[in-house]
Amino acid sequence: MRWWRKLFVHIRDNIRRNENIETPYRFVERVLTLSLPTALTLILFVGLNEINPDSALIGYGVVVVLTIVLTLPFFVSLQSVSDYVSDLADERDVSTPDLREKDGESARIVEAINQMRSIWVSRSEMLKAQTLSDAAVLDSLPDPLLMLNEKGNLIGANLAARRMFGREIRGKAFEDVFPDENIKTAAKAVVHDRKYKEQTEFFVGGRAFNVKIERLPAEANAGAVAVVSFYDMTARKQFEQMQADFVANASHELRTPLSIMSGFIETLQNTAKDDKAARERFLSIMQTQAGRMASLIESLLSLSRLQMNESVKPSDSVSVPDIVANAKKMLDGKAEKTKSKIVLKLCEQEKNILGNADELMQVFQNLIDNALKYGQPQSTVTVSSKVENDRYVVSVHNTGDPIPPAALPHLFERFYRVAEKKKIQGTGLGLAIVAQIVKHHGGDIRVESSVEDGTSFIVSLACETSGEAETAETAPAD
Repeated sequence: MRWWRKLFVHIRDNIRRNENIETPYRFVERVLTLSLPTALTLILFVGLNEINPDSALIGYGVVVVLTIVLTLPFFVSLQSVSDYVSDLADERDVSTPDLREKDGESARIVEAINQMRSIWVSRSEMLKAQTLSDAAVLDSLPDPLLMLNEKGNLIGANLAARRMFGREIRGKAFEDVFPDENIKTAAKAVVHDRKYKEQTEFFVGGRAFNVKIERLPAEANAGAVAVVSFYDMTARKQFEQMQADFVANASHELRTPLSIMSGFIETLQNTAKDDKAARERFLSIMQTQAGRMASLIESLLSLSRLQMNESVKPSDSVSVPDIVANAKKMLDGKAEKTKSKIVLKLCEQEKNILGNADELMQVFQNLIDNALKYGQPQSTVTVSSKVENDRYVVSVHNTGDPIPPAALPHLFERFYRVAEKKKIQGTGLGLAIVAQIVKHHGGDIRVESSVEDGTSFIVSLACETSGEAETAETAPAD
């Protein structure tokens, strides 16, 4: 009976060494279930008197013992695999189970599970990284972007959208955030009626947006089915309005001298055909109007050239004091006619600026000319300068009637002319050209005007840095 004792010890040790085994009751239940066909067969043989009951009982016991011996390692390994899979499902950090059969079916199952786990972890990390990357890309977009689900709720918003509509926008109903009927109708058509795309306009905070609502080809993360993008059209609409005003103003400015010339031509062809005195007077007026038209057209062409070359920054090293001095020489004769004078009080410019000498000549010639035209007769126009915060600042000052405060913000608009000054001939484009040139040079211009201090146009231009000077000197000649 020594082998029975060894068998018992073997079974006991297996059970003790494997704490993960299911409850003894469950294990015994499974063993009895596996040995049930044997029990039924033995009962049948006993009923047929083929074997006696004692032999049948001993045989059944042997089958049960052998079943335990043979299945116990398998059940132990299976229980370990089951616990391992349960721990993985609960996202616990567990190590690979210690299986008794390193090359058995359980080991191959665990190996397959580990491979699946590795693939799943890798893809999860890639998906997480992709999600973070996509979110960073969306947040970098300058235009607001929103995402809607099937219920019409906002489930996503990039940084621009959160800044514009609030950081708590996620989770809200689209119609609660945008009560505008046009947007609500467009969103409903895309989300509920499954239309591909709708567009409308939206105005908020003085800004105009083109709103595009598009249905996604497939449901995205978190259930997004549509995306709402806002494109800021404010600058474009302002530009379109500016163009319309520009054309209207240019047409009006050209129509007046054309009408005058047309009237005089008709008069010369009819009633004044033989009147020499009238012909001379009319031709003089026509010449003046033709000059006005030519000046207007030249100013329009100058503006057009400046806009075309706006992205090409000036690169010549120029001296502003020299340019201002040349502008004074050009206008000294005009100043003498009104018994006025131009006085220069320029400080030494230690550094030149990167600029275009012809354009800057136009700036200071225009400002000095305006100071002579709108200043008091027999007065002094003072052009002074200083270096401040590495910028060269030039001020053109005159005395006379101050500019009304309401007119100051509009002085550099095209065709804008102060009402009290309209008696003086001009195109209304001079200061617009000046402002465009100064902007082209990366500078700024402002106006100060009062009864006590007179009027000053102040131009500020950045001085040339040492690095820029070296680049200008080594640049190849054209």
